[in-house]
Amino acid sequence: MKNNILIIAGVTIVALGVIAAVILASVLNGGEPDNSSDDFSSVITIPDTSEPSDISDISTYSEPVDSPDSSESLDSDSSLGNEAQGIVATANSLIGVPFLENGSDPDGFDNSGFIYYVLRENGYITCPRQTEAQSRMGTVLDYDSIKEGDLVFFSNEGSDEANFGGIYVGDGKMIACLMPDTFVREVDITTDYYRDNFFGGVSLT
Repeated sequence: MKNNILIIAGVTIVALGVIAAVILASVLNGGEPDNSSDDFSSVITIPDTSEPSDISDISTYSEPVDSPDSSESLDSDSSLGNEAQGIVATANSLIGVPFLENGSDPDGFDNSGFIYYVLRENGYITCPRQTEAQSRMGTVLDYDSIKEGDLVFFSNEGSDEANFGGIYVGDGKMIACLMPDTFVREVDITTDYYRDNFFGGVSLT
C-alpha cells in the first residue's frame, strides 16, 4: 500500500515539474506562443470579385464581354431622325381609320386631310390643307431618293399637278387614305401605275 502511495506521489511531482518547466519557457519567450511553423499568409487569400469564388462555378464562368457602344446599337438606318420616326409612327397608328370627305382627324380622313393631320401632330403646324400645296412644302425628291418619313405625291393620268399622296414608310410602301369606302392603309408604290404617275417626293427633315 505504501509503495502505491509513493509511486503516485512520484508521478505527481514529475508532472508538476513538467508543467513548471513549460510555464517558465513561455515566460522566457515573452509570454507569446511560437507560431513560426504556421504560415497563415499562404492560406488566407483576398477573393478576386472578377472570378468565381467557388471552384464549382468555373464551368459557367466566362470572361466579361464588353458592352456595345451605344452609338452602334441604334437603328440600322442611322440617317432616320427623330422627326421622321415620329411621322412614320403616327401614320402607322392611324391604319384602319375610314375615309371621310373633308375629314382631317381620327374620326375620318380624306387624302390630304390624313397628311395634314399627321404632320401637324408632329409639329408641322403650317402644313397646308390641300394636296397641291403640300407637294411644294419641302425639298423635292425623285423616286429613287425618297426615305422613310418623306411625303410622296402622284398625279392622275394626264394631270400636271399632284392630285393625291401619302407618307412613305419604307420597303416600297406608303400609308395613305385614298378614296371613299376605303381606309387608311399601306399601299405598294413599286407597281407600274405608281411609278408611271409619280409626281415627286418631299423631304421635310
